[in-house]
Amino acid sequence: MRWCVLILISSTGIGSTGIGCTGTLSETDPFGHDASFDAPGFDAPGLDAPGFDAPGHDAPGIDASIDAPGIDAPPDPPTGRAPDIPVDGDRPVDIMARDRLTKVAARAPRIDDAWLLGVLEDDDTMWYDADSIAPGYQDSFGDNVITPIGMRPNSIDPGLINLAVPGGHGQIFVEFGVFHFPFGRPAGSREDVLRVVDFWRLPRDASGALLPVVHWQRDPNSITHRVEWMFPAGTVLGELLFQIDESGEWWPFEIRTRVRRVDGWTSNVFRPFPTAESFARELERRRGERPEWASSAEIDALIAHVRNPNTLSAARLSNTNFPGAFPTIDGSRDVLPPLSDTSILRTLLLETPFRSAIGAVWKEGGGLRTYAPTSESRFSIVPRGYNGGFLEVSDATCNRCHQDAGRPFRDWYDNIIAYGELWGEDESFSWHPFETRNFVDASGRVVQFNHDNRRMRSDFVAGGVLVRYDPSAHREPIYRKLPGSWKDYAY
Repeated sequence: MRWCVLILISSTGIGSTGIGCTGTLSETDPFGHDASFDAPGFDAPGLDAPGFDAPGHDAPGIDASIDAPGIDAPPDPPTGRAPDIPVDGDRPVDIMARDRLTKVAARAPRIDDAWLLGVLEDDDTMWYDADSIAPGYQDSFGDNVITPIGMRPNSIDPGLINLAVPGGHGQIFVEFGVFHFPFGRPAGSREDVLRVVDFWRLPRDASGALLPVVHWQRDPNSITHRVEWMFPAGTVLGELLFQIDESGEWWPFEIRTRVRRVDGWTSNVFRPFPTAESFARELERRRGERPEWASSAEIDALIAHVRNPNTLSAARLSNTNFPGAFPTIDGSRDVLPPLSDTSILRTLLLETPFRSAIGAVWKEGGGLRTYAPTSESRFSIVPRGYNGGFLEVSDATCNRCHQDAGRPFRDWYDNIIAYGELWGEDESFSWHPFETRNFVDASGRVVQFNHDNRRMRSDFVAGGVLVRYDPSAHREPIYRKLPGSWKDYAY
């Protein structure tokens, strides 16, 4: 059972905006640490946190005048084609099973962006999903003697939370294994119609050596022990999003990327149809390839709808949980009409090159604007319930949510004083450095609950992609902690 003392006092009141792609829709309408602490039975997996108190010190081999490290880039690859993802490449670490990566590579879309093609085709790019890096969050409150601490899978047994915090699981999770908006699903759709595959690439220094993720343990007092990590400037994190059809086939519809800079993250989203007009043009261009497409009245109606600026309906995106984490958005929806024969949509998703949607507006009219369409159909160019239309593609949009990665639950719920923190760290959610089998079993249940189960992945360490923080080696401008008013918390 959970030996946890819950102090029922007022919340700190700390609030923050957040962003995501799922929520409630309604129509119309240098930190402190005590490195000397050594709790009995507590196995400290880290070391002193970085103080970042030496500005101007250049990392060896790095040109500090640029924002992200690197060596001379190869020529840009030709665009407009599907990436040649190296399934058998010499990656730093093989995280995803080869058969799974083979399936992903076979369903990758065409790309009209040389940088993104280069990332997807790079041997340094590592691939993972929820099976290979099990989603989880830390519980950093405790002494590992009376009050246990450690890593908790998102699929934790609700009873383990509700025993200590009656109703607490429902406050944090919308359903088993999925956080409430804005920290849950990346597109707003249910698991049965959505799959997310992640990729991760570390930069190299001027000598060609990988720049690793660094980790340390922060111990500000006797009951706070959080393992933290930081990506080097130049790190790429990305998501390849697929919708799942009735037969279980995967169809790509969006790619999201974030690049770690010295002082934040740069975000991008790639889609086959950033605007309604681009979709209408492709429908017209391709429908002549088959007689049944050329004569389809439903395709006629779809093209007419896409070109009609008066199809938008006012709607609102808001959250019901994590109060203060998301500003309500008064926007609009453009619901695409269904097709009984969706073969032209499937062809377009695989054969239309994906391009950046930064600054793109899907459609506007009648004083309304939306940044992407949505669907109520079983299959379309976006999955059913997709909420991307509320969210302009920009750094500010993405950072509203990501800035809360690792934040204590107590900041949102004053009854959950000492039960853990939101998943993620360094303003990223899905990646973590912990050995899966040490905190979760094959059924998604937590293991070693009563003992600190946070151990660094041995393959990450052996592959040189994860190392303990060393202030003499991991220096600015490559390694810099991102600011945040809540980040130096102590229980």
